[in-house]
Amino acid sequence: MQIRSLDPADVGRSYDMRTRAFGPMPDGARPDWESGVHKAIDEHRIVAAYDDDLLVGRAMIWSFRQCWGGRDLAMAGVAGVIVAPEYRGRGVGSALMDGIIARGRELGFAVSALYPATVPVYRGKGWEIAGVQARYSIVTRLLRELRGGAVGVRAATPEDAPTIRDLTAAAYAAGRANGPLLDSVSDLAEELEDAGVFAYLADDGFVRYGWEGKELVVDQLVAQSTETARALWAVVGSGSSVSPQVHAYLAPDDPLHQLLGECVVEQVKQTRWMLRLLDVHAAVSGRGFPRGLDVDVPVAVSDPQVPANCVEGRLRVTDGQGEFVAADGTTSSDAVRFTANGIAALYAGIPMASLVTSGAARGGSAEDHARLDAAFVGRSAYLLEYF
Repeated sequence: MQIRSLDPADVGRSYDMRTRAFGPMPDGARPDWESGVHKAIDEHRIVAAYDDDLLVGRAMIWSFRQCWGGRDLAMAGVAGVIVAPEYRGRGVGSALMDGIIARGRELGFAVSALYPATVPVYRGKGWEIAGVQARYSIVTRLLRELRGGAVGVRAATPEDAPTIRDLTAAAYAAGRANGPLLDSVSDLAEELEDAGVFAYLADDGFVRYGWEGKELVVDQLVAQSTETARALWAVVGSGSSVSPQVHAYLAPDDPLHQLLGECVVEQVKQTRWMLRLLDVHAAVSGRGFPRGLDVDVPVAVSDPQVPANCVEGRLRVTDGQGEFVAADGTTSSDAVRFTANGIAALYAGIPMASLVTSGAARGGSAEDHARLDAAFVGRSAYLLEYF
């Protein structure tokens, strides 16, 4: 078994394997799919498994910026993990994930996230359940009744992409958001060129939505004031006569839950996703933490897949900035000890009590557990997109 970059000559076999794994693609979709695969090959974002010269598996990395504590850092979104049916159960998937970890580190990604079709193979390589993608079903009439008052709202165009990105970054920073992706200006502009995407912009917020069959789906809504939130939701709600129900991808603590006077959620669909720290030092130094907090805790991190991630020292957080500080040749006997899964879960805001009970963390004092909770446990981690 060899793990290496996908050979361009094997894109056709990769497509066949994808069809066998996930079913046929829509008519006419193959050319765009192949174009995307060739681009990923050129950017070294596809890892493949070969039995001699036969392609038997592959996995792809999407390049994202993900917000943690309100600060964005490089995230490798893992998708398209495929193993040929006749090679399943022979360790190909596990080998592919080793390759993804190594390639992700080579490309400079601090963290990695994925939506698991099966948990054990990913958990065995250091990914851990971190958050959800939540889709809420809402009575459209209630959105219409919010009304927008005097807030000016206009249709957005591709030229508004820089403004929309700035608004998103500011909102995520102010709210110390955990998990959502921060789109690039070019990706936003491309999306706004799509006639099926409806986008509206106010001075301090925007909304993106569209049709899914005969119902409306909100992909993202950002508002930095009550008046703007009401105005943008009212725009979506104006379609209540045609779409009695709206589906919206929201954070679990989105302010819409407080804005509406009735229980708005008729149904909630949650899809769980997993997180891994590819570079624990870059992940902690790139993450946002509460300002005014001063934390200094002895820690030890074990990561069999990445020796460079093994930490013996202290985790320090001072005025919004975190770092690992190496020990002076000794390991504290009272250190809080984390597996690769445990440090990923803590990073995502899972409380220490849960980590200790699950076995992902052990040792340390109750006081140090409380200090780590103060640093990491904040808003629930969420994603709006599926990849």
